[in-house]
Amino acid sequence: MDKFIWIAAGGILGAWSRYTLGLWAADRWGTTFAWGTLLINITGSLIMAWVLALNMQRGVFSPNIRLFLTVGFCASYTTFSTFSWDTFRYLSEGNWKLATGNIVLSVAGCLFGTWGGITLAKIV
Repeated sequence: MDKFIWIAAGGILGAWSRYTLGLWAADRWGTTFAWGTLLINITGSLIMAWVLALNMQRGVFSPNIRLFLTVGFCASYTTFSTFSWDTFRYLSEGNWKLATGNIVLSVAGCLFGTWGGITLAKIV
């Protein structure tokens, strides 16, 4: 039962963070493009990679903290399903430019975020 509590606590924090950052991005950059979703997916990739790489390299996280951060926080924080919805909506509206931009920026940004997390784990 202890593991489920750690996962649930991470999930609450991740969902709250996602919602708050999404509102902030919409207020800052508008809603014409899914900037919040993009930002959340990139930072979520960075956090996930950093945690897992640090754990693989140095074993710095207890099993419960790893579950809290990855299965709990990152799984509720990242928004790939929202990315898919936004992209589909752009395509159904005939806006190929926004759809392509969303795909390219999200995939490249998340790969860069993953690289950043692994790199950060090596120097921290």
